[in-house]
Formats: sequence, structure tokens, C-alpha cells
Amino acid sequence: MKRIFIHNPFFRIFAPPVYGVLVYLLLLLINNDFEQLGTLFSNQEVYVSIVLTLLAFEAMRLTFVMVQKVGLTPKYKAFFEALLTTAASVAIVLLAITQYYKWVVGFDVSPRELIVFGSIFSLTALLYNALYIGNQYLHQENTMRIEQEHKLRESLESEFTSFRQEINPDLLYDSLEELILCLHKDAETSEELIDSLAALYRYQLVNRQKEFISLSEEVIAINHLLRLANQKFYGNVKWKNQITNTERIHLMPGALITAIDSILRNTLVSKDMPLVLTLEQEDEDYFVLHHYLNDKLQLHPESLESFKRLQRSYSVYSDRPFIQVKAGRENYIKFPMILVDQTVNEPA
Repeated sequence: MKRIFIHNPFFRIFAPPVYGVLVYLLLLLINNDFEQLGTLFSNQEVYVSIVLTLLAFEAMRLTFVMVQKVGLTPKYKAFFEALLTTAASVAIVLLAITQYYKWVVGFDVSPRELIVFGSIFSLTALLYNALYIGNQYLHQENTMRIEQEHKLRESLESEFTSFRQEINPDLLYDSLEELILCLHKDAETSEELIDSLAALYRYQLVNRQKEFISLSEEVIAINHLLRLANQKFYGNVKWKNQITNTERIHLMPGALITAIDSILRNTLVSKDMPLVLTLEQEDEDYFVLHHYLNDKLQLHPESLESFKRLQRSYSVYSDRPFIQVKAGRENYIKFPMILVDQTVNEPA
């Protein structure tokens, strides 16, 4: 309620003098008495108009405060506010002008002057109400939008937290299945798979409370992921990292892993059509993961949902959007660049 303009001290101090002068000019116009314009600020009547305006404004403001405390239903609130503020301001003004004429001027005010003052300040009350209602509506609208943005941000932060805490069970089961198949045939390869699987999940567990991780650390985890994938796809997944300065570029922990896992689960991979994943820097705003499309007939819904959650989570940290562009048979996944001079990883 303090944000409504009528409660602002500057408005309460400066509005009455300005509007009081306008009221005085209007009275001169009604009385066709423009000779007094030359002595405007030496005229006692102009200061009387300012005081009357101040009384009217304060009467209406206090009426609004009392109506707010009563708590009328919204359906009739505006009507009663307009009625009560008009009655209060006109009553105060007429009482004040009557006393002024009686004790200062020395004779009773005429009915015509009472009608003129009553009409002017009735119109003033309607204008005051219109400004108040408009300002109140804008305040409510802004408050509602701010609340919506807070809820949206809370939702994004919740999804972001969920993304960071997520442990991919499908990847674990697939890796264990490949390990079981390999275990009795090649003990050395089995040990390598176990090491890669342990390193990959250790990376996710250790870094899931961090906000950022360097691209170089993520690439190391990617190598373990691709080692597990190539056991399943018989070495037909290729990896090309064309970014040289990976220490300075940062991203959300597991972001690149989630994107690549989604690609692996939704792409047909064979000896004749290997999957080539290329990581390159596009400009100062994005680095890009690129591959050729060869989608499966039935896509993996959980990996697609994880990828969408990744896209939404990125908006917590970057004003630039996380983009996926499919052009013909090519797919480009564009990660917004997060550049920091010093790596600071603290729990979120």
C-alpha cells in the first residue's frame, strides 16, 4: 500500500500547491476576473485554494486508508471509494471555505460560490479516484508479474537442482549389461569398462553440488562415457574436440554428458554409418556439439526429457538461450559460453 502514489511524501507535499494554483485559475475563469493574474502570488485567495486542495487530498487519502481496512468486496469497492472520497473531500472543503468567509472575510459565503467550490472539488475527487485506481491496477499487475517471475525462477531452480542431482540409471544398466557380456571373454577389457564406469559416476557424484565445471574436466568424463558406448557400438562412435582452450570455458556439471547420452540413445549407429561427435567453438557466445542425424524409429523418452530439463536449467545462469538446431541431416547443439577467469566451485 505504501507504493501507491497518494501515500508518497513528495506527492503529498508538491501536488496540492500545483493543483491549488490550477483551481484558483479555474475560479478566475469562472468569475471572468483575469485582472488578478498580475498579482497571482500576492493574492490571499491562491493560498486559500492551495490549503483547500491540501485538505481535500488528505481527506481522500485517509478515506482510502479506512476503506482498505474495512475490506469491501472488489465488486463494490471502487464505487464506494469514489462515493466516500468525493463526499469527504467536498464536505471538508465546504466547511473550510464557510469558516474562512465567516472569520477572515467577515461575511457569509454565497450559495453560488458553494456550488462552484463543490463542483470543482467533486471533479477533483473523480480525477483523484481515477489516478488512484489506475495506479493501484498497475501496482497489482506489476506485483502479479513479479510473483509469476519468482515462481518461474523457483521452478527453473528446482529443475536445475533436479538436473544436478540426477543419476542416469539407464546408463548404469546398459554399462552393467555390456560388462556382463564382456566379463567371461576379456578380463582386461572388463577392467577398463569398470574403471570407466566408476570414473564417470564418481565425476557426477563429486561435482553434482557444484554450479560450474571446466570444459576440460567434462571432456575427461566424456572420454569415459564414449569408452562405454564404443563397447556397445563396436567402436563406431568417434569424438573430435576442436576447442583448444577448454580450461577457461565452463558449463554446468554433466551438461555435455546429458546431451551426448541423449544422442547415443536416439541415433542409429553402425559400421557403415558411424556417429561422429564434433565439439567446436562457434564464436564468443557459444560452443557447439555437432553430429549427423540418423534417428531411431522409436526415441528414448527419458533421455529426451533430461535434455529438455538441461535446456531449461541453463536459463538460470545465462541470458542467451540453449539452442538445438536441426538443418537437413545435421544437428547442432549450442551451449552458451560461461567464461570465468578463476574457477570457483561452491555448493549451490
